[in-house]
Amino acid sequence: MSRVLVVGGTGLCGRHVTLEAVRRGHEVSVASRRIPTEGDPAYVAGARYAVADVVTAYGLEEVLDRNDVLIDTTNGVGRASQTVLTVGTLNLLHAAARWGIGKAVLLSIINVDKSSYSYYRAKAAQEQIYRESALETRIVRTTQFHDLITSFFEAGARVGLIPAFSGVRFQTIATADVASILVDAATGAGEPDATETFAGPQILTSRQMAEQWKRATGRHGLIVPMPVPTAVGQVWKAGGNLARDRVAGTISYADWLTSRA
Repeated sequence: MSRVLVVGGTGLCGRHVTLEAVRRGHEVSVASRRIPTEGDPAYVAGARYAVADVVTAYGLEEVLDRNDVLIDTTNGVGRASQTVLTVGTLNLLHAAARWGIGKAVLLSIINVDKSSYSYYRAKAAQEQIYRESALETRIVRTTQFHDLITSFFEAGARVGLIPAFSGVRFQTIATADVASILVDAATGAGEPDATETFAGPQILTSRQMAEQWKRATGRHGLIVPMPVPTAVGQVWKAGGNLARDRVAGTISYADWLTSRA
């Protein structure tokens, strides 16, 4: 049994990581800017929660104490992402080294270093900080989450137009599958100081995913072709979001939609 700290453990993927680590019998602590209460979707029974802020370094030493490994699922929104993913990561890893944490695992994105998109640039900088750390690190890159593409459909359906990005295919992965990969990495799987990519089980066009989403949810709206948003679209259109030889996910998009329903 390992003592695992999940940083950002109340976020979308972080809560799944927390759940998976608890399920496997590890002693799990969660560092987050807020502590969820029982009944909150972010709350996982069996985990210990503590307030910490990677940017200000508030509470970091307290949450790092008496842990063996940390799993970093931190995220940032908008302009704050640059600070969270760079300054926050430096603070986190420096504090972890001082407190004798032996290993750190980072969640990242497939081909994050191939785009000029500002969030990707911040994630690529975060990866570099991990590579230069004194800790034993492992960077886990994944394809896009099922949740991300679904959020586009949900937003469009509010105005009756469901976007199908032209010329783009996805190989999305479930956050539950990602959580399993991250906990594996934290407890010994893979090579030290490596960067590995993991992909979902199926390649689908944006339209195919939109059609599956409509069937599963019963939502109405016209599926319309749309240009790919922002600089990240260049990577998507070039197939940089696919990894046919790195399939690790087991939960298809259709099955994930069914489980949500």
